[in-house]
Amino acid sequence: MTGRRDIPRISAFALALLTAACGGPEYPNCDNDEHCHEGEYCVNGQCQQCRPGENDCGPGQQCVDGRCDSIPGWCGSGSDCPGGQECVDNRCVAQQTSTVDTGPVGPTQCSMQTIYFGYDQSDITGGAGNTLESNARCINERDIPHVTITGHCDPRGTEEYNLALGDRRARSVQSYMQRLGVDNGRMTTRSMGEEMARGSNESTWSQDRRVEFEER
Repeated sequence: MTGRRDIPRISAFALALLTAACGGPEYPNCDNDEHCHEGEYCVNGQCQQCRPGENDCGPGQQCVDGRCDSIPGWCGSGSDCPGGQECVDNRCVAQQTSTVDTGPVGPTQCSMQTIYFGYDQSDITGGAGNTLESNARCINERDIPHVTITGHCDPRGTEEYNLALGDRRARSVQSYMQRLGVDNGRMTTRSMGEEMARGSNESTWSQDRRVEFEER
């Protein structure tokens, strides 16, 4: 048929690009919160779980690199703490036992406290350093002859990985204690990995990521 103009055909690839451009940037890139999943925020062109300086995370969590991570050692109640500890100002501390006043007594005997780690972390940070300083003083003041330092992990990850992570945590503590003046010959490290883990969610997993001290 004459006199008919041919209409240029748009290729499927070009049409797909045009459609994507009209729909906004490809996730996780974003221009605003509407480009992110529900519960996420657009921060510097990237969809993130939380925003720095905002209260986007739940109790016991903090915003780290755009995601909500648990605060090591945080507790909401005594049920979040290991045996022999209680929750004071959202931190697990040794329980204070009441005693009957029977007259002058000697100094209270110190004890070594457990420290906790962030997810997949083995570095000594925050309040853990203060706890280790107290533990080091206790070892030297009581002249404890030997201490076993045991690293633990939450149940996520393979058994082999968690055994290695528990070992890194224990050795990190040993090195820190040595710098605080504890004779290295008094300390032995070991890893239990995830063997003693009891947590079932982030709140309880935070109690699995720990290093414990046992005097011999």
